[in-house]
Amino acid sequence: MFSLGALIPAWFMAVDLLPHLATWWLVIFGGGIVGVTVAMMIVSVAGRSVVWLARCYVVLVAVGTAAWPPAWTSPEPASGNPWLWMCLGVASVWTAVTTGVKWGFGYAVLTSAIYAGVRLTPSGQGVPLMAAMQDMLVLVINPSAVIIGVSLLTDAVRRLDATTSSSQQQRARAALEEALVEQRRQLDSIVHDEVMTTLVNATMSPAGRHPRLAEQARHAIDQLDRAGETTEERVPVTVEHLGWLVRDQVISLVPDAQVAMTVSEPELPVPAKVASAIGQACREAAMNIARHAEASHVSVLIDDAPGHGVRITLTDDGTGFDPGAVPGDRFGLRLSVHERMAGVGGQAEVSSQPGRGTSVELIWRLPDETTRADRRSRVDHDPRYAVVPSIRPGLLAGLIALLIGLHFVLGWTTLDQVTGVWPVFMAQLLATLATWLALRNLNRVALPTWSAAGVVVLLTGTTLLVQSVLPYDRWPGYATWHSGVVMVLVIVLLFRRQRLLAWSGLSVFVAASLWWALSHGLGVDGLMRVSFGPVAWMVVAQLISSWLIDIGKRMRESDQHSDAANQAIAASYSKLVLRDLWLGELRTQVGPLLSRLADPEAELSDAERAACASLERRLRDGLRAANLLADGTQDLVEAARARGVEVRLVDSRGSALPDPVRRAVNRSLAAVLADHEVTRVVARAAPEDYDDVVTILTVRRNGRTELVGLDNQGNPTAR
Repeated sequence: MFSLGALIPAWFMAVDLLPHLATWWLVIFGGGIVGVTVAMMIVSVAGRSVVWLARCYVVLVAVGTAAWPPAWTSPEPASGNPWLWMCLGVASVWTAVTTGVKWGFGYAVLTSAIYAGVRLTPSGQGVPLMAAMQDMLVLVINPSAVIIGVSLLTDAVRRLDATTSSSQQQRARAALEEALVEQRRQLDSIVHDEVMTTLVNATMSPAGRHPRLAEQARHAIDQLDRAGETTEERVPVTVEHLGWLVRDQVISLVPDAQVAMTVSEPELPVPAKVASAIGQACREAAMNIARHAEASHVSVLIDDAPGHGVRITLTDDGTGFDPGAVPGDRFGLRLSVHERMAGVGGQAEVSSQPGRGTSVELIWRLPDETTRADRRSRVDHDPRYAVVPSIRPGLLAGLIALLIGLHFVLGWTTLDQVTGVWPVFMAQLLATLATWLALRNLNRVALPTWSAAGVVVLLTGTTLLVQSVLPYDRWPGYATWHSGVVMVLVIVLLFRRQRLLAWSGLSVFVAASLWWALSHGLGVDGLMRVSFGPVAWMVVAQLISSWLIDIGKRMRESDQHSDAANQAIAASYSKLVLRDLWLGELRTQVGPLLSRLADPEAELSDAERAACASLERRLRDGLRAANLLADGTQDLVEAARARGVEVRLVDSRGSALPDPVRRAVNRSLAAVLADHEVTRVVARAAPEDYDDVVTILTVRRNGRTELVGLDNQGNPTAR
């Protein structure tokens, strides 16, 4: 709207100039600026992005200004300013909004210098150097005030966006963990009350059979089946949730794996069925790494799939193998990875060579129609796409002070046009104090009311002092430099959330200017000359301020509405993990034994009773000390116990261990459990407020004991 509005006064300036301009200039630049301006209006009303049209506008204005002298066809000097004067400031603001604040300042300086050069030529009236420099200063100052305001609010919006995103992520993770805890509590209850009780009874049963053992086993199987029933439609999870799922599945088998996620759209929805297939495929790939790879480094990267989707790449530096030589009866990679991904519309690629490690790539893409619609919706409506880069508060204060200083310089160049010098310097002193008040504590966007009121009072004094020495017999030109100071500082007040005082200050300035214009016989024309710039740019600043504030409002509303979605996604995700992963893993562990125990005619052998006892201990460890155990560590614990080593694991921590600690624990336990001189191991995860996050006590055959404590970074301290 403002771009279109700038063409109205530009038309009146251009009427006498158009006949003297070359046709090529009128078609390319004159017609181009008007056409792009109208196109921006149409496209904007249609709800589409105007970024590229705005950048075309910026280029047309800059190049058109530079091409003005060679396009001038008259031998006589121009009768007025080039009409592009009205478009240069708008183009500077467009540059800041679409490209960045620093680029906006740079554009204003560059194009104002070009315009000053044009003014020195006959096509620009051939004005003196001083007048050209004054034009240059004004062209830098006017748009810069709005650009500074944009910077103030975009800083606030950017901080709000970062805070909102972080808060949403934390709440989403908290909702997820709460749902997982509830599902785990239900599963653990089944494991303890049904499965472990059945295994203990089997271990203690006499040579015959406990009369209720088969009934207990069947009941345990029924409870596991009931826990896995699906009674409602699953809500899609997000790519971010999928990343957490992949991470949990991989590190449970390969604790030292490094997992990274670099996705551009973490909120992209992934159907629960797809997430389940990817999670199980990652678990199978991680299991192959743990069992066969002998790798020293394992990495997992979750990033964007080519096109629109998600890609998970698991890479190890282990022994590798020849995929073509895998026997046909080995179903792991083919069934658990390739076919599982194919079943949900994805694909899997396994690359490996003997001695050169293995890479497993899993890719899932959204359908093409969903891709286009979803991407368009996100780009058009996500407020983060509208927020431009901003600048640091210190640099911002320096730029504002520089603008005020440029106004002072403009005033010094017109001292020969005023009736007294000292009121001018007194006015500049008041303006300096007003600038200091307006810029206090820029780290906080909101300015205290008393500071804003002080700015208005000081600006009123500045205006009255300057107007007291303006001449009566002619238009004072740039001796009205104070209007620019007023404009800059009331815009700063506006963007610092003092809208009422900002408009009050501008109204006082307009009223004082009206009194001055009428008392000096300058009439409405004089009032328009001194007031049009501040009022027009204040309107622009108000529009941009409202726009950016609306962005922040939408962010907060989005933050509030996301909680319900977080709860629904967390519930779906937790049930997905329970049914498809935890229960699947549990059935793999206990299914064969429970089925054997459910047969009332079966006679248990000593080996089967020993297997029941071993599995019961394994499950008990999982209930008591899940923080201390990965799947591979549990195998080492059972092997050590089989050698007669006493292993005790205690988890007194209420939250998950930090990743460095978890990796250090698994390395330390693997080392001591593999040592045949060790006869006793006690590992304990301490409560959250302890210096030693985990302690591991070992006792050797010679009676020597060692206590190792791991700090929050996994660094060991031996005692």
